[in-house]
Amino acid sequence: MLLALSCARIGAPPGGPEDKTGPRVVSSFPVPDTTNVPRKLVARLVFSKPVNHKSVEAALYMSPDPRQRLRYHWHGNTLDLIYLDSLLENRTYVISMGSQAKDTRGNPAGTTTTVAFSTGSRIDRGSVDGWVSDVAAPQAVSVWAYHLRGDTVPNPISDEADYRLQVGSDSRFHFGYLREGRYRVFAVNDRNFDGLWNPSAEPIGIPPWDVTVGDSLTPWLSFRLMMQDSAAPTLRALREFNEHEMDVRTSRAVPVLQGHFVSGTGDSIRQLDAFPDSAGSEIWRVFPERPLTAGLWTVTVSGMDNLGLRFTATDTVSARALPDTARPHMTTDPAARMMTRIPPSAMHLMFDKPVTLDSLAPINFRMTAGTDTDTVVVRLQIRNPHMWDVVPATPLLAGKPVKLRFDGRAVRDLAGHTLLDTTVNVQFGVLSPDSMGGIKGELATKVSAPYLYRMLSFKGRTTEVAKTVAPGPGAFSLELLPVGKYLIEVTRDANRDSTYSYGRMWPFNFSEPFLTSPDTVTIRARWEYETQINWQDNR
Repeated sequence: MLLALSCARIGAPPGGPEDKTGPRVVSSFPVPDTTNVPRKLVARLVFSKPVNHKSVEAALYMSPDPRQRLRYHWHGNTLDLIYLDSLLENRTYVISMGSQAKDTRGNPAGTTTTVAFSTGSRIDRGSVDGWVSDVAAPQAVSVWAYHLRGDTVPNPISDEADYRLQVGSDSRFHFGYLREGRYRVFAVNDRNFDGLWNPSAEPIGIPPWDVTVGDSLTPWLSFRLMMQDSAAPTLRALREFNEHEMDVRTSRAVPVLQGHFVSGTGDSIRQLDAFPDSAGSEIWRVFPERPLTAGLWTVTVSGMDNLGLRFTATDTVSARALPDTARPHMTTDPAARMMTRIPPSAMHLMFDKPVTLDSLAPINFRMTAGTDTDTVVVRLQIRNPHMWDVVPATPLLAGKPVKLRFDGRAVRDLAGHTLLDTTVNVQFGVLSPDSMGGIKGELATKVSAPYLYRMLSFKGRTTEVAKTVAPGPGAFSLELLPVGKYLIEVTRDANRDSTYSYGRMWPFNFSEPFLTSPDTVTIRARWEYETQINWQDNR
């Protein structure tokens, strides 16, 4: 027993480090860049480890696409691609395994592997580089390149792309081995992997321009995705939350919505307030001017989507006149305990339901800056029933803590519930200029237009910290930046609205191009970072 226990103590622990590496293609047939390949072919990919067959097949893109004239045959870690038809003469073929191919443990490849060969004496060498932005899972995005021929306009709803690949985990992509010519490229979250765009369910990225590729040309593209459904939004569901609130779900996110309520007895009630739910702007919280009574109600909602499409829809709901039993909840901007880079012109109070001031309760909004004796005179500005602004009469100073106090009993919701039964205290800080740095630079480009500069921090997630618009190329600067690491994003503001434009499918309109710095910029206190940005329009 003693010997056995002793051996157990000194023996190697069972198992080993957890396998977190994705699969790789370790060899292929034909070997990459092989020419004069026979037109009757069985191609082969050999993987570094056992893989999930379905995920690999879903991530495989081939150009020219053999459509349904291809068979998969697996044996061990090897996949045979059996072309049932003869390959085309003098043609470059590209097999691409996307970044979402997984091993049997679910580890994704993370990068795209490309194998190209030719049935002729040369291989096409055209290429396009690019990236997608503001996507939580870039590997789920596919990029589709359509070869433009004559006056034909590609329609990703019905036309399969000439070339396809998946975006890498670093949000970048590289098309290689393209035939010379002009291309229109789209980025699509192809959720069902069918190679076609479903406008009602799949967001799409519109290119900033069409590109010309050749053996010595490598143009670039930048994408942001959004829903581009040409059909107007519809009303999907109504739910009575309580007698003061009706929740409305639309078929997709909308920035504007208005509701109207009519009872079975003809009682007509207008909307008092409405705003999107925190879960997303396809769910709206709508509050009638008066409580809903029990019975059948006809609800009409109207609004407008992000593409400017207006809609009106009507449905009925049986209300039970449920009582509202919850207190209102408040958030602020600046948030409590937050450190801002510049003194705000107002403190914004945002409630999760309409609220009012109780005229019978004592009310005193008191703001101090620095010490509790440094009182700042403020006025209350009510923007709408759920958003108030506390505006200081004199500008707040940097480097000092700011406190706001008011009686929580004086703020009541429609059911009469108070915000708090005690004093509300909210404190935030304003960074001292001596604790921050700045950046100045020069943008070199031939196109004269306004340019939007954004400093993006990525502590856990990408966040805009500061932005500015310059009237044209040349010098730019951003001051009062908190210490940290940033990416610089530059957008050509072609329509001069100081924001990024996604472009449109109907009628077709290109998006605005943007560049993101490949490396991070480190901002230090009391120091100004200098940079040079070269914008090459090699499209």
